[in-house]
Amino acid sequence: MRIRYPNSFLKLLLLGFMLAMLPLLFAFGNAMLHVDRLAEQSQSTLAQAVQATRTSRVLIEQLSQMERSARQYFVLQDKLLLDNYKVAQEKFNSAILELSAIPLGQDQRQALDKLAKDETALHTDILIQTHALTPPESIVARFLDLSSQAQNILAENNRLIDLESAALSEAAQQTQKMMLQQTITLVPVALIAALIITFLVAQPIRRMDAAIRRLGNGEYSEPISIDGPGDLRNLGERLDWLRQQLLELEQQKQRFLRHVSHELKTPLTAIREGSELLHDEVGGQLSPQQREIAGILRESSLRLQKMIENLLSYTAVNSRKTELIKQRVAVIDIIDAVLAHYALSLSSKHIRITHDYQPLTLMADKEKLQTIIDNLISNAIKYTPQSGTIHITVKQSEQFGILEIHDQGPGILPTDRYRLFEPFYRGSGSYESLVSGSGLGLSIAKEYVDAHGGEISLVPSDYGAHFRVRLPLESGDNE
Repeated sequence: MRIRYPNSFLKLLLLGFMLAMLPLLFAFGNAMLHVDRLAEQSQSTLAQAVQATRTSRVLIEQLSQMERSARQYFVLQDKLLLDNYKVAQEKFNSAILELSAIPLGQDQRQALDKLAKDETALHTDILIQTHALTPPESIVARFLDLSSQAQNILAENNRLIDLESAALSEAAQQTQKMMLQQTITLVPVALIAALIITFLVAQPIRRMDAAIRRLGNGEYSEPISIDGPGDLRNLGERLDWLRQQLLELEQQKQRFLRHVSHELKTPLTAIREGSELLHDEVGGQLSPQQREIAGILRESSLRLQKMIENLLSYTAVNSRKTELIKQRVAVIDIIDAVLAHYALSLSSKHIRITHDYQPLTLMADKEKLQTIIDNLISNAIKYTPQSGTIHITVKQSEQFGILEIHDQGPGILPTDRYRLFEPFYRGSGSYESLVSGSGLGLSIAKEYVDAHGGEISLVPSDYGAHFRVRLPLESGDNE
């Protein structure tokens, strides 16, 4: 199923941010709602508890004041004391009304109604007996009973306050537990949403990165299609346009190389035949100076032939996948054949060949292996100075056959080592500019070594260039 992206990359990022934040915002809002409810409940419960406790204490205080004023009045018959009693009684009734307005339990409300009713009856009896010189014992006992009832109401209020506190504590624990569970549930949801958006963002970017890497590696055959936001799709279309342009340029380059190489071979054949006839003195005996000139012509034509062959090989390598025709190949025999081919060049520069050979037979493509060795030896001869030495090593290590060629030339500059095997790269050394070349020999050698599953590398050395080629032996191929 094709994913439908927004029109722009910015919209995709904003959408991803919103999707990742929504679970967290929901959790935050839900937590705030529960905390607010808990705070309101706590505030209401605390206010009611304070009011109930204060009012219950007022009841007890006013009952005590009423009892004391009534007793004093019956002894002293002072009207002021009776007025004090009435004031205390009014405050008592106000406290009763205030306490009745608070939400109370059924038992507590019945106790409050009984207290109010008993106090009203006592108040009536006191007013009836205002002319008595001593307070009747029943009145004193009734005051004590009222005080006991008020104490019970206060105790019940305290008990209810404790119950409400316990309920609030449990509610707080439940809210905390709910918030924890919510966090455990929603944070992974937010992370999953973030991962999904990250995948949606990263997928087109990875495709674009892969497409750019393919272009960098010279792979132009596969069309580039970026599925993503509109601006990234447009960028993918531009990359595909660039791919087509590069593909067309590559094809033009290949055609040019094939045509040039083919056209150069015809005059080169005539030059080669003429130089060989002169060298063999078919047209007559040559003077030493003429023989030297004929040798120069012959060597230059061989060098030109080598350059054209490299161009043809490079064109073949890049136009199709390198195919190998493997057979048993004696490495030392190929080295000797290549050295015989360069006998004149070695002789003219007085280059000495030293070697350290171990018998080695590989399962390899003979023609391509000869091209590898030829390119390495020709490079070594090209850069080795007059009367220099080239050392060749052939040995076996574990499951690989190893060929090393070490010359006494100027060596490879550190800045050139990373691009040494690139096509047409000839380096920036001042010595190298004095020697002509196409810059294809090492590139072709690397292509053929890679096709065999081997490795070619430049070995660090105190002098000259030291190349090492490792090719797999395969089981039973070493003799």
